Amino acid sequence: MSKMWVIIKREYAQVVKKKSFIVGIILTPLFMVAITVLPAMLASKQSDDTHEMAIIDLDDKGVGEKFAESLNQYTLDDDLPAYEVTDIYNINPDDTLKLAEQRSFLDSLVRDKQLKSYLIINYKAEENDSIVLVAKSFGFRNNSRFEKRMSDILSGIRLDNTEVNLEVDSILNLTRRIDLSQQAPGGIERDFMTMYMGGIIFVMIIFMTIITYGQVLMRSIIEEKNSRIIEVMISSVSPFQLMAGKIIGLGLANLTQVGIWIVIGLGIYSFRGDLNISADVAATMFNPVFLTFFLAYLLIGYIMYSTLFALIGSIVNTDKEAQNFIFPITMCLILPVMTAMYIIQEPDSAITVTMSLIPLFTPTMMILRMNFIGVDAFTFANPIILEATIGIVITSLTTLLIIWLTSKIFRIGILMYGKRPTLPEIFKWMRYK
Repeated sequence: MSKMWVIIKREYAQVVKKKSFIVGIILTPLFMVAITVLPAMLASKQSDDTHEMAIIDLDDKGVGEKFAESLNQYTLDDDLPAYEVTDIYNINPDDTLKLAEQRSFLDSLVRDKQLKSYLIINYKAEENDSIVLVAKSFGFRNNSRFEKRMSDILSGIRLDNTEVNLEVDSILNLTRRIDLSQQAPGGIERDFMTMYMGGIIFVMIIFMTIITYGQVLMRSIIEEKNSRIIEVMISSVSPFQLMAGKIIGLGLANLTQVGIWIVIGLGIYSFRGDLNISADVAATMFNPVFLTFFLAYLLIGYIMYSTLFALIGSIVNTDKEAQNFIFPITMCLILPVMTAMYIIQEPDSAITVTMSLIPLFTPTMMILRMNFIGVDAFTFANPIILEATIGIVITSLTTLLIIWLTSKIFRIGILMYGKRPTLPEIFKWMRYK
């Protein structure tokens, strides 16, 4: 029993006497608060800007004017109007050419962020509940307000057109609440669950491949370092060649795996008719522009994070020590999933755009934004394409910087045994020539 107690004290002391344990006591609760409180705060955050929108009214009962007037009750924190209807276009429902021209014009305004959304009130909306909201993103608060206001207006029209002396079921039918149909610019139907799940699937592919192959790389370095095999290896190759070879080798295995998934996906896509795959799913999962950016971010993200895993492997001696460093990396990769509810509502907000251009968040955050906004062609006229391209450039330059710094640390760290180096020592290694 006494011998076991010695082991217990040794294992306990090895952990609690390290500075990383003290740091973990502080950082871990902060991280936990951040990943639980931050998403909730963002999801409930009200927009700071007035929501500018337009209305196309194909009916002749003044529904558009009544709806615009009903939005005046909503204000922002600084008493500015929450919504501003810039224009109401009253169009004859039979004039399909004018309707198409007007929709094309408003679609361009929405894509260029000059207009947040526009509403289409179809002919005899009080009978068929046919109201369409066209926007780049889903805002739960906005949708709920629009549905409530429009439901009240249409219910009032139904009641005005009928006798009040009706059965209860008839009254309920006349005052039923509508569900807004939602489209992206161009008349593309967007289903919330398809958008959300599609984005999460692609983000999780990036997350799992980086974490899986990154940790394999890190453990490989730790094992070879402890077994002194690495000393034999660097007698034949330079430390940079060793690090690059490991990253590239595992990267090719990663791409092989993803390539197999793509081939399987293409096979499924070719039989989409027989498998009853909806157009929404096909547009999300098999979009060539989106898939090109996905592969680019997968590759850049893998190289960037794998280099960080190689750095961790070179400065630690055991898996236990490495766990303290893996947690922040995991949080950087998983943060977009935590904030997905906010991103899907405000994919073009200043907070979302800024976060998506921070290199450690870019691979996953930008993929989520592109999936939610939707891309149909590679053109810089579409702001998300331009931002995604800028994100690739920024992340690539950051990756090159990380590789350069890691190579300086790696060449010394792989030959250090026993005590883990302190932060000042690591900075000193960076200055070595």
